[in-house]
Amino acid sequence: MQELSTDFDGAWRRFQGAESLRLLESTLEWEWTRGRTDFFAFLIAVSDEAVREYASRMIEQVADVPGVDPYPERYWHVTIKGIGFLAEEPSGEDEVSPAEIERLAEAVRPALESRAPFEVTVGPVNAFAEVVLLEAHDGGATRCLNSALMEATPELPRYAVDGETYLPHVSIARFSSNEGLPELKERLAGLRETAEPGPTFTATEALLIRAHLAREAPTFDLVAAYPLRG
Repeated sequence: MQELSTDFDGAWRRFQGAESLRLLESTLEWEWTRGRTDFFAFLIAVSDEAVREYASRMIEQVADVPGVDPYPERYWHVTIKGIGFLAEEPSGEDEVSPAEIERLAEAVRPALESRAPFEVTVGPVNAFAEVVLLEAHDGGATRCLNSALMEATPELPRYAVDGETYLPHVSIARFSSNEGLPELKERLAGLRETAEPGPTFTATEALLIRAHLAREAPTFDLVAAYPLRG
C-alpha cells in the first residue's frame, strides 16, 4: 500500500506529483470491495448552509474539467471511522454482521456522547488520488473521535487512514478518467491561492450510517445518532 500523508500539505504535494488518479471503476471494483455494496461508517453530516454554498462554489470551478464527477449535496460529510461491509456470515476483519452492528451501535454511545460539540472550519480545496475535497480543520476533534471509537471497541478494524494518517475532509467530487488531471491540478492550485476563507460550522452529533455503494453517488441510511453532550 502506498504511503499516506499525515497532514494536508503533504496530501497536496502528493496529489500535485501524481501521474494518475484512482478512478470510479477501481474504487467500486477493486479488491477492497470484492463485489460488496453495503458499508457501515461513523460520520458527521454537513448540513450548514454556508458550508454548502462554499462547497457549491468550489465545485463550480472544477465541474467542467474532464473526468471530474461531482458528488451531490446529500453525500457531503466528514467521515469519523469506517467499520466494514455488511455480511450475514463475516469472513474477514472488514466485514460485520447485522447483529454485530446492532451491538456496536450501543457499545460506542458513551465514547461519542461524552464528547463536546466542536467547530469545524471547511476549506481550502485539496485532493487525494480518488477525490477532490475540502479540508476540515477542527483542532484535532474528529481525530480524537476516531481514536475514541477504536479504544472503546477494540474489535473494530484498523484501516490505513485511521490514527496518525486520519485527515478529516469533505469529499466533493470523484474521478471517471485521467483526461483532465493536468488541468485539475492547475485549477485547484489557483483556488488554493485565491479562494476566500471557508466557513465554520458546529458539529453537534455523530451518525452511524449504512452506505449503499453504486456507480451513482452512494446513498446513506441512518442507523443511529449520537448527540455530542460533553
